[in-house]
Amino acid sequence: MAESAYREQAGETIAAASAMLLLQLAASQAEIGPFARRGRETPQMAAGLYRAAALRARTGTSRHG
Repeated sequence: MAESAYREQAGETIAAASAMLLLQLAASQAEIGPFARRGRETPQMAAGLYRAAALRARTGTSRHG
């Protein structure tokens, strides 16, 4: 009985670790949180970049000119 409880707890620990790894991978891919590039560290900075990109898309201009 104790072995069954131990296995169940070990399975929960592995599942939690896997979930954390996937969460960190997603944040890294999205470049958010501690994985944000310089200039995107805060939600306000990221929103400003989004607004600038939306404006460029509406006006048909590129980022570099």
